[in-house]
Amino acid sequence: MKKKHRKVNKKYTLMIVPHSNSVIKSFPIPLNLVKGLAVIGIVFFLAVVYLAFSYLHLQITLKENDELKAVNDVQAQEIRELQKTTQEVLIKLEEIMETDSKIRELVGLKEPSEENTISSRSNGQGGLGIPLDRTVQPFSIINNDILPNYVFLTAVNIPEISKKTYYELDKEPGLDTINKIKNDMEFINSIIHEQKVVLAKLEEDVKERLDYLDAVPNAWPVNGRITDKYGWRKNPFNKKKLEFHEGLDIAASYGTPVKAAGGGKVIFAGWKPAYGNTVVIKHGYGYVSKYAHNSKINVKVGQVVKRGDIIARVGSTGRSTGPHVDFRIQYNGVWIDPLKVLK
Repeated sequence: MKKKHRKVNKKYTLMIVPHSNSVIKSFPIPLNLVKGLAVIGIVFFLAVVYLAFSYLHLQITLKENDELKAVNDVQAQEIRELQKTTQEVLIKLEEIMETDSKIRELVGLKEPSEENTISSRSNGQGGLGIPLDRTVQPFSIINNDILPNYVFLTAVNIPEISKKTYYELDKEPGLDTINKIKNDMEFINSIIHEQKVVLAKLEEDVKERLDYLDAVPNAWPVNGRITDKYGWRKNPFNKKKLEFHEGLDIAASYGTPVKAAGGGKVIFAGWKPAYGNTVVIKHGYGYVSKYAHNSKINVKVGQVVKRGDIIARVGSTGRSTGPHVDFRIQYNGVWIDPLKVLK
């Protein structure tokens, strides 16, 4: 028969020994209680360590959040500044368009039309152009589908739409705002690229237009009294006969300076039967001017003259009844009424 083992409860004894001759006190402590207290101590220590690390991590996270918020605030401000810059660029582009229109008006270039453009945008708005005998469409930013951030602009000659830009800055710009700005900037870059081509065209056309305006013989060769106009008249030497006068007779004192009516090159300077001392200037653009009956010629063939240069002196040479200038203008090979050209 097996012997039953008795379960022994192990204990620790805590003894308190006083310094005096007092009785020594002892307290039995069960082993299970010691183990339980040890486990509780370890758990408490681990909890303290966990809480300490959690607090430290929280402080680091809060600091990072504060730094991130500061960065976001800076970026938000930069985005608003970029929005503002975008607005200013667009306003300047509109001012360029208006300046183009003013320049075109000053030099007498034609206003743009929808036909015969040098460029065409996919949205149908077209590119800015500076026509002479050909016209092109000015750029216009009036499509809110393209620039939804803007209550925007108009082309020249569309008075019902304001030419000023009003841009509302987002208080809390986000990813959508950034994407809109990117799209706007891409659109602006395309306009700027087109404007480079357009401004080069403007320079070319303005120069051509100024050359044209300088060449047209529209200045009076002398100040005087008109004695005969363009058209049918009685023959000065035989009143019974009619003849067609192809010029304009302007009476002036003998020796009065005769000035070029426009810029050009002298193609004749000499004597012509009936016309006496004569100067003929080729201006280009189909224009030729003729000055007859002069007392003296001051230019030579091949000489380039400007409007207002003295080319001769008033006289009465050739078939003439008195000192005057027989002034004639030819356009594309046909003599025309000078009064339709003179200013």
